Amino acid sequence: MFARALVRPSAFPQLTTAFTAAARYVQTPTIAAIGVNLGLLGGLLGEMILRAVPKQRTSHAKKRKRMATKGLKNRQDLTPCLGCGRPKLSAHICRNCYSDIRKKLKGMRREAEEAKMESS
Repeated sequence: MFARALVRPSAFPQLTTAFTAAARYVQTPTIAAIGVNLGLLGGLLGEMILRAVPKQRTSHAKKRKRMATKGLKNRQDLTPCLGCGRPKLSAHICRNCYSDIRKKLKGMRREAEEAKMESS
């Protein structure tokens, strides 16, 4: 009963008219852009934007329960390498064979540089 009396305009006529006048003239750019007339609430909030946010953090168990179906899927594009027989992605070079070839080429370059240095 007492709370309702405070809300009534007849309880505090000067205060109520001051709030309504302020609410009428306070139209912030953000609220105007949204196109919402908040009245008294708009004057009190000012530039604040109300957004929906969760009340509490999602617990670890609930997150894990939702993520249960998002497990790793089996690769369907693996094929055996023709050179060494290890699994590799189809249409890609085998990593094992590539590293072997790279080591051999590096050794050949080093030998060529040493031979060039000796002949000079």
